[in-house]
Amino acid sequence: MAEEIIAIEHSGFTSLGTGTAKTKMGGANVILPQWARSLLAVLPQAAIDTVTAAQSLIAQCDIESDDVPVVPFQCLTAPVAGLLGASGGALFTPKTEKYAIGCPLNGGEQIAAYLTALVANTSAPTGGVGLVVSNMRAPHAQRHAKMGTLTSTGTGASADVAGTRYNFSGGNRILELFGAAVPTTVAAADGIIGYIKYQSNEFKQSVPLKLPLNPISGGLGTLTIAFVDGVSRQPVSVPIPRAQVNIQDYLYMGLAPGTAGNFVDGLVY
Repeated sequence: MAEEIIAIEHSGFTSLGTGTAKTKMGGANVILPQWARSLLAVLPQAAIDTVTAAQSLIAQCDIESDDVPVVPFQCLTAPVAGLLGASGGALFTPKTEKYAIGCPLNGGEQIAAYLTALVANTSAPTGGVGLVVSNMRAPHAQRHAKMGTLTSTGTGASADVAGTRYNFSGGNRILELFGAAVPTTVAAADGIIGYIKYQSNEFKQSVPLKLPLNPISGGLGTLTIAFVDGVSRQPVSVPIPRAQVNIQDYLYMGLAPGTAGNFVDGLVY
């Protein structure tokens, strides 16, 4: 019996630019080892070198390939909240997120890793994607992931804020919910707490899907720096048909944001 190997390849680092264009990390496809038999997981990264007031960092990762049917696989990098003014403090950046895929390989396949800044930054972020591979098949069936569209949080509370309607097909069960609400500025006494609601007529059972968001407590001064504690994630198990499933997402805030930020969500199936 072969000895198990689990290793990590990397796309290399590339600037995301100052707009919202989809950018291939490393500038070229990643060629996986000939011995690789599964792409176990991806670890998308993004960071800002020079901070600009009232600008957050939210980036979407897309994993694509002409060699294996990995599409769609869309996920979020760890988000970074903006700050109100030039306080001189460094932004709090949470740890890198890891998303399981379990895509079967024959060895030597080429994988393209893309990042897209969902909000434009004055100073370009830099990103990259780690790729975890094994010489063994994954212990679970291959997973896919699909995301909605970035939407303003507004400045209200105790009411649904409609996001976007997105769809996917070919799955049989929703396995994980993920999302984030990210402020652009944080003032004194301006905490954030809420959830994202997923609504669909295609669920096989009528089930509530409300993802609690990682909360952000308010500060005392006007130059408070917010700490978004990573992407909010929760495993679930929701049966779905293999035909197209339509999702409408909503944000519900328990505290009204002082300034409108942004929210975005997705799911793994």
